[in-house]
Amino acid sequence: MLITRKPAAPLALFVEHLWFSERGALPHRRERSLPTGCADIVIPLLEGQDILRYGSEDDAGARRLRGPIVQGAHDRHSVRGVEGPSRVAGVHFKPGGAAALFGSLCAELRNRTELLEDLWGPAARHLQEQLALAPTPHDALALLEHLLAQRLRATAPDPIIANALSSFERSPADALIEPIQQSTGLSTAQFIRRFEANVGLTPKRYTRVRRFNALLPTLVRCGPRDWAQVAVDGGYYDQSHLIHEFRRLAGMTPSSYLPVQADQPTHVAIR
Repeated sequence: MLITRKPAAPLALFVEHLWFSERGALPHRRERSLPTGCADIVIPLLEGQDILRYGSEDDAGARRLRGPIVQGAHDRHSVRGVEGPSRVAGVHFKPGGAAALFGSLCAELRNRTELLEDLWGPAARHLQEQLALAPTPHDALALLEHLLAQRLRATAPDPIIANALSSFERSPADALIEPIQQSTGLSTAQFIRRFEANVGLTPKRYTRVRRFNALLPTLVRCGPRDWAQVAVDGGYYDQSHLIHEFRRLAGMTPSSYLPVQADQPTHVAIR
């Protein structure tokens, strides 16, 4: 079961959706989480449920995180444990949206997963406890929205970065950084610093991730096809460039890509 909720303003400016998931044991024990360029909060709700993260696909020992976690924007895949039943709530931020809750810490959270308690103190455990007591998943999501809105540090995104993100998103396959940077009136170094402080990734890393993400729905929908043409359509120089980028971001070749579910293109089972 997966339930999503679009938040109301002002949270809607920063959060793509809130979600609640409940499931039994899966046939696999680990998954690759492919990068999205966005940050997430994940809150386990079952008694004794830990969040498991691995350093690699073959890592023998898991890092066990007990309590809600925040996962910063990634520009490479990570490996998560999916052992046993699960009941969790979460927050998927819009690009740059996490800055409204975590400020410039977004840059420090790049490619990292940390306990929310280390950033918010006891409020993180209190949030988890309140959500666990909610009578229904919809009640839990409504409560989560209310509590997040109370913690907002800003009422609107940074306008310069929001405009840059919007420009990049219009055409992820061929997004150009330099014209956007020049239109802001900032120097290259100033633009990079401001972008990274809000988004957690540099503009170059971010646009690479978003180009990759824009390609995934096509692969899910169409499956194997002319990889040279897929590369060109996706904004890559050639097939070799596509394979190189896919390996770097997903840890696999495009032809090996098979998501757990079509509506979850960034989750790939490790069997």
